[in-house]
Amino acid sequence: MQKSLALGGVLGGLVLFVWGVVSYMVLPWHTAVLSKFADEAAVARALTANTLASGMHILPNPHKVEPGMTEAHRQAAEEDGVKRMMQGPFMFASVGLTGARDMGQAMGLNVLGNILSATLVTWLLLQTSARSYWGRVGFVVVLAFTTCTIAYVPYWIWWNFSTGFTLVEFADHVIGWFLVGLVLTKFATLPSPLARS
Repeated sequence: MQKSLALGGVLGGLVLFVWGVVSYMVLPWHTAVLSKFADEAAVARALTANTLASGMHILPNPHKVEPGMTEAHRQAAEEDGVKRMMQGPFMFASVGLTGARDMGQAMGLNVLGNILSATLVTWLLLQTSARSYWGRVGFVVVLAFTTCTIAYVPYWIWWNFSTGFTLVEFADHVIGWFLVGLVLTKFATLPSPLARS
């Protein structure tokens, strides 16, 4: 089992990484669902002037508590924030004041993340009773669809992630894990009961 886990993790992680390169650098679908600001320089200046630290930000922020706030003031600020949130504009964003992560470092971390996730999926695949090739591939695909539903649907509902963005992320992950499933099912298997007896 340890050999299957290691093999599945490495091979599956590499397949996922290669698919990611194709998905993000060759296919146009990820960039097609990302909108641009009319004046990026003006937005960048506003972010720099009004952002205290890098991290996740929400605009308006109905939950922001200022020092010395009474409970009544906090509740009034929250109600006002929710009202402004419903009226718009609304934004949920990751702000990095010092720029994006170094590309080489990001690629390395991505490969490690892919290998870890492929190892975990290999372990789950080794637990399933599905024995046919396509049954096991289907198991991996359903698992991918399930994790996308868990991860992306709440963001679509609560944080206004666009439908186009959400559908592209679903398609990207399901296709990637379908390809991984083809590899895992072939190379990451437990010995048959007869072989173990």
